[in-house]
Order: sequence, then structure tokens, then C-alpha cells
Amino acid sequence: MSFTSIRRATIALALLTAAGCTVKSADAPPLSGPSGLALLLTVNATPDSISQDGGSQSSVKVTAIGPDGKGIASLPLRLDMFVGGVAQDYGTLSARSVVTNSSGVATAVYTAPPSPVNGLFGTCSGLPGNCVSIVATATATNFSTANPEQALIRLVPTGVILPPASNPTAAFTISPTPVNFNVASSFDASNSTPGSGASAITSYNWTFGDGASATGKVVSHTFTQSTSPGNAYNVKLSVTNDRGLTASTTQAVSVDASPAPSGDWVFSPNLPSVGDTVFFNADAVKPAAGHQLVQFSWNFGDGASASGFQATHAFANAASYTVVLSAADDAGQKTVIPHTVIVSSGSPLAVLKLFKTGVNAIQADGSGSTAAGSASIASYRFIWGDGTPDTVGASSSATHDYGPAPGGAGSHTVTLVVTDNAVPARTSSAQASITTP
Repeated sequence: MSFTSIRRATIALALLTAAGCTVKSADAPPLSGPSGLALLLTVNATPDSISQDGGSQSSVKVTAIGPDGKGIASLPLRLDMFVGGVAQDYGTLSARSVVTNSSGVATAVYTAPPSPVNGLFGTCSGLPGNCVSIVATATATNFSTANPEQALIRLVPTGVILPPASNPTAAFTISPTPVNFNVASSFDASNSTPGSGASAITSYNWTFGDGASATGKVVSHTFTQSTSPGNAYNVKLSVTNDRGLTASTTQAVSVDASPAPSGDWVFSPNLPSVGDTVFFNADAVKPAAGHQLVQFSWNFGDGASASGFQATHAFANAASYTVVLSAADDAGQKTVIPHTVIVSSGSPLAVLKLFKTGVNAIQADGSGSTAAGSASIASYRFIWGDGTPDTVGASSSATHDYGPAPGGAGSHTVTLVVTDNAVPARTSSAQASITTP
């Protein structure tokens, strides 16, 4: 044995003597003095009484607390076994060298050795069995001044009658609620208790009422889509404690289809014309909680379609179109949102008004004319209807004299032709009549 091992054995011997294990006895003076690492170690074994049958196990938890009262992370520790003050392998440890986590905790599993061949047992704290101490020592620096700490495990002879124990209590919670098809739910049995006389729950068994099952304290399960929404599934949890006693509980879980996506879509410009690029945006359509949208399908009502939450389209003809968006989520839930899109011809609107200004003189006013979309009126052509030249220009009004009486008298029809600045240019016309004088 190395010098280091001898020193650790001597330290542990003093701890074990106070514990009362009597498989073999040895005396050693107690240690004193503060830890050179300025830390507090605590060691716990759960359960601390197990059968010496070669398979029973105890979970060893080491907690390292610093001078500030907080857990010390990343602290290396050495775990050793002692029986009667002697360092020896009596059973097995899942790890001899462990390191604390961010909370200052390190764990290992101790497995009991087989029952002695000769069937001889000593006593442990006055009870039949063997005492095994799991001693933890910090090894970060200056190990010679680090005080070890221990947890005592009683190895119970097989066949020894333990005190009576009660049944465990099975209990569980479900989240999130309500439970929906095709959405994973968490089933948590942390509220279950082992019962008096027992140290821990050793197994958790689940059945979900749909043919599926699972094991573990916290499990996840997804109910698949049913053709009959509102189905109730009987979810059963069975727990067994370390004394072999079992209890169960059942909850009826109602599962419904998850809500369909909701929201709306918009388009721009609001009054498009033939040939305009219209932008469609469904960014405001959202899925139900726990889902994501996987499909956007647009039907523009003129035989064209597109996909994606944003799309563009130009209509070739003036008409009223019903544009439909279909949005689906990962659970197969779909929402259909229609809107009417009115597409104008794109031609400007000519408006003509006539006023008398003299005996046979008039003024023609086309200022009420408008262009479609973003276009504007580029020119106004006034056709007087008496064979005289037309008046063409950017001005929206013009004057005309049909000549002196009696030749200029009578009913006159004036035509206005307006042309916008689109490419190619678009025109429209309007007529109005006036009688002179």
C-alpha cells in the first residue's frame, strides 16, 4: 500500500471507530484541525441499509460546501471503502475518483458484495450485519490536511427480518395542460413517497392507456391524433419501494385536438390594377402553443397558386377575386382564410364637365379625371365635335367658341380622352353635351 493510501486509511480508521462497526476493530486517535481546503464535506448513502447479496445498491452523494456556504464546483474527490477501520474492497464502487458538479455535488453507486461463504456476520451499530464506510477525501490540493468525511452503509445478512414497512404512495402530475394530440406531455412522479420503513422508490412503471408504456420517475409521452377528439385515456403509475411493496394510481386524461392556427393575412396595394405586383403577407398567422407552422398555400382565384408565408402575384384581368390562404401546423391542424381582392382594369377614369362662358363659348373641365394605382394623368385631349382641331395638353381644362350666331348655335357633344403615364400608356374617354346659346 502506498504512503497516501496508508495515511487515508489511518484517517478513516478514526472515523469508523466512532461509527460502531465491529467486523474487525482497531483503535486510532481522533483527528483534529481545520481542513486545508476550507470546505465542508457531507456524505450520504441512500438507502443506508442494503442486503449483502451481491446485487443490492446504495447511492452515495458527496456535497462540498465552501466557506461562503455555497457548493464548490469541479472539486476532485477520492472515494475509498473501509471495513472495521481497514481500507479494502468490500463490494464495488461505480467510481473511485469523482468531481463535483455546478451545485457542488458528486455521486457514485455502491454495490454490496455477495454473502460471506461461511455465513458469518459481525454487528453494525449493534445490529446484525457488516458496516462499510464510504470515505470521501478532497484531492484538489494539500491532501494531507484535508479532513475526510464518511457515510456508513449497513450490509444486512440475507434472511434477516427488517422492521415492517408500509406501502408506497403513487402520485403524478402532467404538463402542459390541456393535453393535446401530437404534443409531447411530461408525466412526473416526483410526488410519490416510499412509505414508512422504506428508504426509496426503486421503480416507476407507466401505462398510458393507448398501448404505450414507459419506466422512470419523469417520462414523456405523445398521444397520436385520434378520429374521435375528446378521448379519455387511463394513465396508470405503479411504484415499488426498496422493500418490494407496490402501489399504483390512475388518472383519466382527456386528450383533444390542438387548436388550429389563427390570425390573418394582408395584401398591398389595397386597390391593385391589372398587371400590378400584389404582395401577400401571412406573418400574422400563428400556430397553437407547442406547434409550428409547416405549410402556407395561396390560391389566387385565377388559376394561379403559390407557397410560403409571403407571396407575390400579378392579375391579368380586371375582376373580383377570392384569394384563399391555407395554413397548416405540424399536428396537421389547418386554417383557411379567404379575402376578396378587387382588381381594376388599370385604365384612368375620364370625367368631363361643360360650362357656358359666352353666347356660343364654353369651358370643358376634365379635372375630375383620375389615374389608377400609382399612375397619373399625363395628357388631356378635348375633341370639340365641330371639325375644328382638338385641344391637347397637360391642362385639365380648355375653352372653345363655336362661332357667332346663328351658325354656332345648337347642341354640341364634346369628347375628353385622358392618357396616363404608365408604360404602356392607358387611356379612357368621356363625353358630355351642351346647347348654345
